[in-house]
Amino acid sequence: MSLRPWSSMAFRLALVYGGLLLLTMVVVLTIFYVQMVSVFSQRMDQEAKMDLQRLEQHAQEHGEQSLRQEIDRLLSDGVDSQTEIAILTDARNNFLAGNARILPRRTLSTFGMRELRLERQGRTMTGRVAVAQLPSGNLLIVGSDMDALEDIEERFMRASLTAVVIVLVLAVSGSVAFRRLVDDRAASIRQTMLQVANGDLGQRIPLAGGDDEFTRLGRDINRMLDQIELLMDGVRHVSNTIAHNLRTPLTRVLLQLRSARHLGGQEQQRLLEHLEQEVQGLGTVFDKLLQIAELESGMRRQEFCAVDIPGLLADIADLYAPVAEENGCTLELDIEGLPCALGDGDLLANALANLVENALKYACSEAGGHVRIAARQQGEVVELRLQDNGPGVPPERLARITDRFYRAHEHQPGHGLGLSSVQAIVQLHNGSLQFANLAPGFEVQLRLPAAAQRAAALMPPASAGL
Repeated sequence: MSLRPWSSMAFRLALVYGGLLLLTMVVVLTIFYVQMVSVFSQRMDQEAKMDLQRLEQHAQEHGEQSLRQEIDRLLSDGVDSQTEIAILTDARNNFLAGNARILPRRTLSTFGMRELRLERQGRTMTGRVAVAQLPSGNLLIVGSDMDALEDIEERFMRASLTAVVIVLVLAVSGSVAFRRLVDDRAASIRQTMLQVANGDLGQRIPLAGGDDEFTRLGRDINRMLDQIELLMDGVRHVSNTIAHNLRTPLTRVLLQLRSARHLGGQEQQRLLEHLEQEVQGLGTVFDKLLQIAELESGMRRQEFCAVDIPGLLADIADLYAPVAEENGCTLELDIEGLPCALGDGDLLANALANLVENALKYACSEAGGHVRIAARQQGEVVELRLQDNGPGVPPERLARITDRFYRAHEHQPGHGLGLSSVQAIVQLHNGSLQFANLAPGFEVQLRLPAAAQRAAALMPPASAGL
């Protein structure tokens, strides 16, 4: 775990979230505080103005002597007696009646609502009062003690500050806890990836229960590691197979070259011609391997376009019908509709040629051989079937016939790369390849994605005819 919490993204995100929560709470409390103080102040002002207006009217109707009695009665009625203020002074601020005195003693020249420092029952306080001058020149002051409001404000501020501190502590402690939780979950991923980087491809991320983000991420990474391990096993197997299959012919060529030194005349010439064929065969093997590697890389997928399957099969039939006829076999085409696949025409022709060559090789091994190629389109899939009446493939070997250098019939000539190449081409087209024995014979089923719009896809550009 890092010693600097701020270096953790989880800590920063949690802290930012806590900060936003704290800011939101402060804004809400501020709005509540402003509204609360405003309501209290307005109510105090309104009550002060109403009392002042009532006392002024009483003075006009009954005289100031009666006003003093009314002030005494107001202050002793038991309603808001602890906060209520009523003062009657002369023009020089000499106290005439009421329950408080103005501090410092001075002549008031500002009337209406205002705040004054007052002294009541030996206690200094701030009063929110309405001031008016009577016709006699005396001043009438009515209002409320603001200590109650200030006490409420103080309590509110203490409570708000306590809440802010609590939220701040929770935000920081929550950020630390969240960071530890995320770091613990990420630690298992980092540990696994470190072991994989050191070459242990069998390591997998332990998955916890549930379906949270880390579990899904761990599951995806494990799938990626499975695929990497599978690919590495494939590469290792291919490397071993290539080394094994090339060492034997190379050793044979080397020994024959050494023997050629001691030969002469036509015998040496025949041996050299045979060696030339052996080397050409090795070149063919390397070309096949390079082609398979290129197909598996997926680089040629960008060249895909609509492929006219009937036209492609017609070309295949034109090419191989004479070969079949020469070997006493028949080659039959059975096409339903106008199937159109999405792919690379040259690669598909290569794959079909490989399959037809295989079918003819086994079907023509006996008299009466027959090869049938059927094609049709079902929705978004183009299906091709190649059937022959040859000996088929032993069932226990079916699963491996697309492996590199694997030959189901070892007595037949070949390098064991033809079906590997077909498999790579089909995978490049996101298709599928299946094999099945018939009674008698063998069937290859090839399924390819259909082109979206055959007519538009096969239509040549307008400029092509100009």
